[in-house]
Amino acid sequence: MNQNVKILVITVPSWNSKVGANSWATLLEKYPPENIASLYIRDEIPDSKVCSMYFSISENKIIKSIFHRKVKTGSLITLHNISDGDNQDLLTHNQRYVNMKKKRRYSMLLARELIWKVGRWHTPELDSFLDSFKPDVILHSMDGYIHLNRIIEYAIKRTGAAAVGYIWDDNFTYKQSSDIGYKIYRFFQRRSLKRLARLTNEFFAISQYTKKEADDFFGIECHLLTKPLLHEPMIQAFSGETPIKMLYTGSLIIGRDRSLLRLSKALKKINCGKDLVELNVYTQTVLPVELLKEVENEYCHVHKPIPQNEALTKQNEADILLFLEDIDGKDAKVARLSFSTKITDYLSTGKCILAIGNIDTAPMQYFLENDAAIICKNEDDILTALGNICNKPDIIDMYAQKAIFSAKKNHDPECIRSVFDKVILTAVRNNMVHIEDEK
Repeated sequence: MNQNVKILVITVPSWNSKVGANSWATLLEKYPPENIASLYIRDEIPDSKVCSMYFSISENKIIKSIFHRKVKTGSLITLHNISDGDNQDLLTHNQRYVNMKKKRRYSMLLARELIWKVGRWHTPELDSFLDSFKPDVILHSMDGYIHLNRIIEYAIKRTGAAAVGYIWDDNFTYKQSSDIGYKIYRFFQRRSLKRLARLTNEFFAISQYTKKEADDFFGIECHLLTKPLLHEPMIQAFSGETPIKMLYTGSLIIGRDRSLLRLSKALKKINCGKDLVELNVYTQTVLPVELLKEVENEYCHVHKPIPQNEALTKQNEADILLFLEDIDGKDAKVARLSFSTKITDYLSTGKCILAIGNIDTAPMQYFLENDAAIICKNEDDILTALGNICNKPDIIDMYAQKAIFSAKKNHDPECIRSVFDKVILTAVRNNMVHIEDEK
């Protein structure tokens, strides 16, 4: 690790413990904070101490800038300069996301891209931030947000920094859906990502499945990199007490809410008036009132989001950790190449994992190949799994042991950070050689 390398990370969400998007922060936590800067585009308030400098481009202010060109859309963010106006932008922004996730209309996604295209994101404040920090390398995800990709391209060109992209989702194939709106939107996403790939020096892929398809599509050679363990997992034997405590912490978008509903109904059947298994859910997703009424019952409780450190405490207190994806709905293939960082967080606890989702996705394949979770791919599987948990509670300790084995085998922090550090240094050195050759 080169302590002197200055790193700018460009993301959609902020590094906020309530959001839980902490992959970059986890990988960079050994670096000096003064050498790390973050640029993000969601109206959120960061709180990670891994980074010393945050720059936010507000989507709400981008919208305002279409009509009032002098609106300041980008600014340096600290915990001490959050105004009431910023908090209102956050509320407005979050409600916009809730509405979009409910409907998931591709016309709305294209409209957002048009807003960012017309809005004024390129400002003197952004240039000042880039020029003053002077990164050696820019880390970014190869995301489907076309407007974010445009900002990353601009930052690479202005700073002359090396660039390392991380591919952790399927944002580039047509395999997730046959919907015509999806295909039109995906056409523009693919074109944007190809353009960004040409400016990027090195690439990470989060799973072997992702690497294979990304290498073929972009004509690149990705380095396999997953999220490291938070700490070495230790087995905590199941106490045998009832109700058995099941926990889910995370979002309920892209069909996870439908899987949760199926589990909630199964819990009612299995408990049948007895307190055998109880599920607590902590999520930033605002469920529709009608759905929330169906999901919540005496065995399934939905709570507001909690900070990451509190979520980790609750995970350690739980008996079973729940992993959710869509089973067979319209979003069942959305996670086909992704590898949720939640998997590594769960494995770090040394707990039994119950995984519900479509088997033809990278996360479920990971659990299947490593035998690291109790797998449910349909409603019958959910009922069977709950029945086994209640009638044969030894299964909880057995799958906790299997999760620990998978954690140590696949997510050793030293190995992962070694790959991460080497790729960053390679990108920086090759970029410096390229700059010298052009002089």
